[in-house]
Amino acid sequence: MLKAAIGCISLLLIISLPSIECRFMDGINSVNGGTNCATCTILLGIVDHLAIVYNESAAQALEHLCSFLPDDYKIYCKTAVDFLGPIIIDGFIKGDNPDVICHGLTLCSDDPGQAKCRIYPSKSTAADAENALKLRERHPDLSLHLSKIKICQIPGIAEICKILNNAFNNHIPAVDLDNDKFGTEPTLRGSSWRGKDCNDFSSQVYPGAQSVDGDSVIDHNCNGIYGLDSTTGQPWETEFCNDTQRLGIAVLGDSISAHFHLPEQWLDAKQLSTAVFQHLTFILENELDWPQLSASTGHLNVSWPNIQGQTRSLYARLFDLDHCNHRDYQNIAVNGARSGSMTDIMKALARHPKNDVPLLVIYSLVGNDVCNGHPDTIDHMTTVAEMTQNVLTTLQYLDTVLPKGSHVLTTGLANGSFLYALLHDRIHPFGRVGPPVSYPQIYDYLSCLQISPCNGWMTSNGTLRDLTTQRAVELSAAIKNVSFTYQPAQYDIDYLDFPFDEVIQEWIAQGGEPWQLIESVDGFHINQYGHALVSDVLWSWLQKNRPQWIPPMNPHNADIERVFKDQGGYD
Repeated sequence: MLKAAIGCISLLLIISLPSIECRFMDGINSVNGGTNCATCTILLGIVDHLAIVYNESAAQALEHLCSFLPDDYKIYCKTAVDFLGPIIIDGFIKGDNPDVICHGLTLCSDDPGQAKCRIYPSKSTAADAENALKLRERHPDLSLHLSKIKICQIPGIAEICKILNNAFNNHIPAVDLDNDKFGTEPTLRGSSWRGKDCNDFSSQVYPGAQSVDGDSVIDHNCNGIYGLDSTTGQPWETEFCNDTQRLGIAVLGDSISAHFHLPEQWLDAKQLSTAVFQHLTFILENELDWPQLSASTGHLNVSWPNIQGQTRSLYARLFDLDHCNHRDYQNIAVNGARSGSMTDIMKALARHPKNDVPLLVIYSLVGNDVCNGHPDTIDHMTTVAEMTQNVLTTLQYLDTVLPKGSHVLTTGLANGSFLYALLHDRIHPFGRVGPPVSYPQIYDYLSCLQISPCNGWMTSNGTLRDLTTQRAVELSAAIKNVSFTYQPAQYDIDYLDFPFDEVIQEWIAQGGEPWQLIESVDGFHINQYGHALVSDVLWSWLQKNRPQWIPPMNPHNADIERVFKDQGGYD
């Protein structure tokens, strides 16, 4: 969910990537160095923490940090350190804190008319500015060079910027030879996001398709059920699936639906190790998201890196009811998506109204229409009129692509005002070594740089939090109104307030505390426990309010397992 500035920042810090133009931050005019400054300051904070934990010099800590990375990234990190190292090491030797060093590197600045943004306490910002100037003067050649280039032009960092820009800017599979919007690789919008294509050379073969001639020869729908029963001479698909009500699942959403997650080990020097970066490429190519574990399309259980909790999802439940639904899932969710951008993102959904089976679509944009990093945040929120038109446009489009008998469930926005109440007195993972750093300190720092993912809720200003919540309520009412007034031809539709209150109550009933449902690094998204509970609540709501949407149990599930085992799996 939301413009994941914190997530973008945190990742880049760890991989020695002080900044890229994060797509989530489009339209935000940062100040005082913005993302570059925050990335530099927190990165050097981690270097400082490593020096404390291992009782080593700054030079050793820089080398130590690079050593944790996979080989493909290690060389880039070392190149960047060789370029920036002289100023960084000199600053630490002189006792400068990361704020001062990053000002010395010109990655942070004190822009005229703007507040001075610092994450480390200082007795005198004037003295800090003087120390930063002295640091630059001791390295005039490097300082002059730094002042003329952007972060993504720095040797070593430029290569990683290219990797991330390629991964973050596409919403359809990068490997899709037949252009049917289904791929064969797990990442880069592949099978982590939508069912794996079992034949990437035929655009007639993909998950969710109707079977052809009982799939007696070719598995047209990629559910792993094909061929002939030698005993009866009938196609297996005909025997096992013809009398069932196949139903796929898709979600049109933001980073909540995509399951944005950054490992807290990446910011905690005590937990940094080679192991926590083992799957770095996979994580980057999935845009820092975990759709394969999400409430809507989750289909795997993994424990790395530090994923706690089981995967429970709407897709998994549809599969449990009917194994003929195998691989029929699509996660069309994008970090930072809001109702306006969804009118374009929705076109990444793959469904044919005549050739495919019905689909259950969850439309859930829960925050970005009220969340932004602008200092005048309210002026940049979506209006009720805009929300009404955007939702209507999306529903009308779905009427052109969904098969008859499909269903659409829209949700309202979440109430993010509870985040401050839950986290304001807790220490952020970045502040577990060295001087403690609280969530409000992180919130205020990002807001000062005008790169906060949500100035309206991630603030100590109670009045502003209330105004943001009020707009969220108004926009939710607009979604509800459109959902109940639009008359679709291909599907039926219902609306549900985003059920986080129910999720919290269920978690408390299980003996948990509400803050335990929140991602520790960004302090905004729900974690794996939260996703599993959201799935529970949504499924219970469907059972109670829309039982006719839920297909009956397939009596042949055991037979499918006996003949086809795991039906080809997922990756």
